[in-house]
Amino acid sequence: MAEIGRAKRKFRKFGSRKKRVVPAEPLDYKNVAYLQSLISPQGKMFSRKRTAFSGIDQKKFKLAVKRARFLGLLPYVG
Repeated sequence: MAEIGRAKRKFRKFGSRKKRVVPAEPLDYKNVAYLQSLISPQGKMFSRKRTAFSGIDQKKFKLAVKRARFLGLLPYVG
């Protein structure tokens, strides 16, 4: 039995790709002031949606924060 009022779609529509947002400063563990601006007061890293980084830059950000935490430049918790 066919559903009334629903048209079948032949093609799926995908959104356009977003352009890569280049970070304002280099993502390095030594750049503590810039990393702190991308971390919440509780010590959580902001998501890609909030930072608008690409996947590659988000991985660099994650690695820089982990290195800075290990060296004692950033706190693990607030």
